[in-house]
Amino acid sequence: MLKKGLLILAVLALVATGAFAQIQMSYGGGVLFDLSYGNGVTYDGVDIGWMHNNSFGIYGFFDATYAEVDVYFSYGIGTYGLDYTVIPGLSSGKQELDMNISQIGFAFLGKFPINLGAFTLFPCIGIGYNMVISLEYGNTSYTNAGEFSQWGILGGVGIDFPLSEAMFFRGQALFQVRLPSEYAKKGITSPYDTTMGFGPRIKLGVGFHL
Repeated sequence: MLKKGLLILAVLALVATGAFAQIQMSYGGGVLFDLSYGNGVTYDGVDIGWMHNNSFGIYGFFDATYAEVDVYFSYGIGTYGLDYTVIPGLSSGKQELDMNISQIGFAFLGKFPINLGAFTLFPCIGIGYNMVISLEYGNTSYTNAGEFSQWGILGGVGIDFPLSEAMFFRGQALFQVRLPSEYAKKGITSPYDTTMGFGPRIKLGVGFHL
């Protein structure tokens, strides 16, 4: 029985070693551009609020062939707007405030690499979290900036282009759908409703094989 158990362990170890050998690990970093539109509120199906956020920043990633994890810091310049003119009984009109937003976040992506010889193409899909750490509108700092944080779903395609045996260029074009923030959902009841955010995320970086 002991010999049989040792044999099973040996076989499992060989299988695990073989699977690990097929996994290409790498790490790297670069710059990202993240544009998010929508993120608003509707009244009886009509948009009355929005939050647009145009962010740029830096990111780092760790990659294991079929999965990628990245973390980032970004700075956003955006607008927060409201339009009360469509609501019966209100006549306060429109208002729009400029916003400055500091954020950190992460994304986890599953991916499927396709080796095309000169480069590798990889469709990818996953989830992300954008945590707002500070937010200013006008000359005012919002004290509970974390209320604007959002989960998101991302999907798109990436490309790895070898620069040397150990180094490669990575580009990714993703489309992101962001779920409503805690701030957007506060006090929302019918006929009001929240809308999701949407927009592209572009990443350009350099990676190194382990």
